[in-house]
Amino acid sequence: MAKAQAEKVQIREIAERLGLSQSTVSVVLNGRGDSLRIAKETQKRVLETAKEMNYQPNIYARRLRHAATEQTPYVIALFWRQDNLNSRLGRFIQGLHNAIEKRGCKVELVVQPYRAGSFVEYMDMLSSNRFSGAMISGLLEEEQEALEERDFSIPIILIGRDSVKFHCVLMDNYRAGEQCAASMDMRDVKAAAFMGFLCAGRAERMMEAGFMFGCRQRQVQVREDWNLRLEMSGHETGYRAAQTLLQKTALPAAWMVADCRLSGGIMDFCQERQIRVPQDLRLLFFEDSQILKYHKPSLSSVDVPSREMAENALDIMLLSCDNRIDIPIRRELLPVYHIRASSGEV
Repeated sequence: MAKAQAEKVQIREIAERLGLSQSTVSVVLNGRGDSLRIAKETQKRVLETAKEMNYQPNIYARRLRHAATEQTPYVIALFWRQDNLNSRLGRFIQGLHNAIEKRGCKVELVVQPYRAGSFVEYMDMLSSNRFSGAMISGLLEEEQEALEERDFSIPIILIGRDSVKFHCVLMDNYRAGEQCAASMDMRDVKAAAFMGFLCAGRAERMMEAGFMFGCRQRQVQVREDWNLRLEMSGHETGYRAAQTLLQKTALPAAWMVADCRLSGGIMDFCQERQIRVPQDLRLLFFEDSQILKYHKPSLSSVDVPSREMAENALDIMLLSCDNRIDIPIRRELLPVYHIRASSGEV
């Protein structure tokens, strides 16, 4: 309640309380009191009253006024799903940092994790004048639908999701999944399966569909009920998942795994059961990690071009902030393939 009331406080209310003009209050709150020769006492009264009323400045409007001199930085919120707090986030932030330095702009980055299915709890933050713009990754379909039902005054960029209302930076996940099947040695393979997650977004489901289509194109048997839906990632989960999937699919098999963090458990299981990779089992993981190439054998992967996505997202954000573009900008990038020993030789 207090937060909602604070957000409603306007310059006009401060001006009315002090008996000053709105322009005078605005000048003081924007830090230009001295340059426009506003009396020190008046400035003090305005600032004290603003603090007392818990006034929160409109960052977007202030940035527009000072964009030419860059006195005020862009304040960008990055919303990232909690179960995806992996190396991809690190690469995305690194890409943002490199792009910011290259463009010589001032940016304050606020990273806000959120649980899958809980983004609606954070949507009011997008209307609170806290940010110049927001980048959002990992939305479920129902969360995106709820977001698109509302209008916001700041630019919003969806990462990895397509949208007709908001800007978006993404890759063709269906084609990526299909290409993964093409990158694996499917000779003599009896069955293929996809290992994913219960809280999968549209991107993962499209990759799964593309992989299954690619397998069928190569006369490899696939079935929906063979595919696994995991609650979480990790070593133990990977071990149990491999055990379950082996009971469903006959060897030799080909598996596409939606998270490289499952690799250690899967490989330990294979070693214990004397399952040879890639002779008995072809493996390809989504997202790359340095550890994958040091496995014996080295593990293949397809990766999101996170740094390139971040650079494109920043370009769209700056363009939208400076020009108030209403037409959504869409940029689709190509995935990065790391084909190694585990997928066999095509």
